[in-house]
Amino acid sequence: MQGAKGSEAAEGFPRVVLVHMGSPEEGKTFLSERWPEAIAISDPDRTLFRAFDLGRASLGQVFGLRVWKEALKVARFGVGKPVGDPLALGGTFLVHGAHVLASDIAEHAGHVPDYEGMIDLARIRSNSRNTRP
Repeated sequence: MQGAKGSEAAEGFPRVVLVHMGSPEEGKTFLSERWPEAIAISDPDRTLFRAFDLGRASLGQVFGLRVWKEALKVARFGVGKPVGDPLALGGTFLVHGAHVLASDIAEHAGHVPDYEGMIDLARIRSNSRNTRP
């Protein structure tokens, strides 16, 4: 696994880390255009995917009705060339130290993570650390 350096996170807010199956250069390019503050970690062997218990999609999880509904919502952004295992399902995690505080594991290929919920949880967690005696 290899990382691509990102800029510093906002004070009190966790760093965003994108784990992907492409090369370090592909991750850096992708994030520089979309989320320059994030850090990219190249994981072509899916080591972290397995560590976080992220599985592979069935045909229904790739071509099912729920996937098409979500695809229509984001079609305006375009579709890129698949990199790595196109059947790998993703997940979004709020991690502090060695602890997973929250997770949102994809149920299908069109799953849209609850980023707002994760941001709210991160803020709550940050505020609770800052207000302890």
